[in-house]
Amino acid sequence: MSVKTNEAEKKNSFLAFLGKHVYDIAAYAGLAVTLILFLVFGGKRLSYNAQTVLQTSAPTIIIALGAVFVYSMGYMDVSVGQQVGVYAILMIMIINAVGGVLGVILGFLAVLALALLCGAFNGAVAVWLKLPSIVTSLFLMFFFTGAQLLLMESTGTNSISVPTSLLRPANRDTYNLVLVIIIVAVTLGATYFFRFTRLGKYTRGIGANETATAQSGVNTTRWKVIAYMAFGVCVAVGSYVMLMRTGSAGKGTGTGYAMDIMICLILGGMPLSGGMKSKVSSALVGTLTYVLLTNDLTTMGVDLNMINFVKALIFIVIILITCRKRGGVLPR
Repeated sequence: MSVKTNEAEKKNSFLAFLGKHVYDIAAYAGLAVTLILFLVFGGKRLSYNAQTVLQTSAPTIIIALGAVFVYSMGYMDVSVGQQVGVYAILMIMIINAVGGVLGVILGFLAVLALALLCGAFNGAVAVWLKLPSIVTSLFLMFFFTGAQLLLMESTGTNSISVPTSLLRPANRDTYNLVLVIIIVAVTLGATYFFRFTRLGKYTRGIGANETATAQSGVNTTRWKVIAYMAFGVCVAVGSYVMLMRTGSAGKGTGTGYAMDIMICLILGGMPLSGGMKSKVSSALVGTLTYVLLTNDLTTMGVDLNMINFVKALIFIVIILITCRKRGGVLPR
């Protein structure tokens, strides 16, 4: 009798473990599958593809790491793509106007200040006007869309560029090493603030139960603003990293980043409702899975339209599986 009881308890504990970690298991399983396919179909171009994946995923990883603070509250920012486009254009304009390393420094500092300002606006105005954060981010999206078009029209061209030698090392291996260092540094910083400071504790608390968090004496308005400003820092850094690779920007720069960030976080196991199950690893796992999936399908010879269809299908399936919170599907 005791043997059967022990077996039943082990089975129940195993099922309980699976139920508790099902999103994590699915996320890491997806990453493992895409990595295996990457190794199988990489062939002789494996090294080149690996460098491409690193350079392609770097800005998305950095921006997604900042988005963790916002998504952990159950919120989102749909203006991030347009912000990236405007930041890249502004940096190029300042660099071309000032020139040299000084231009790069001034360009990045200007963009960083603007990103912090936008983050504060997005967090504060939504609270003060009692609006969902997506409403204020929609306002910023339309504002930055117009700003992007006006900036490009002022140049009289469809795109502007800056020598990549001003932005990154000329040697490819050194450039890749710099990208790794930046990703590791941002990851360590995001992990520290999210796991070991009040910022991460309170943003998760807001996502889990904002009313209870406020009644516990937490100034939720203040921490919402700080969370969006932290996101802004990562958007500024991600914009610069993107510019390191391309060296150019135009009217379409940044398009699709908002949806890509959402998909990456969901693929990484981030619950759309936020809360205590939110984690920094979702940004890393999800982004690598997403970029590797695109690379795998391309090397397998899948048509571009079919690649987008497969991504959309995977996104819908994950949404249906993970969105079980009453009162809404998408973040606030």
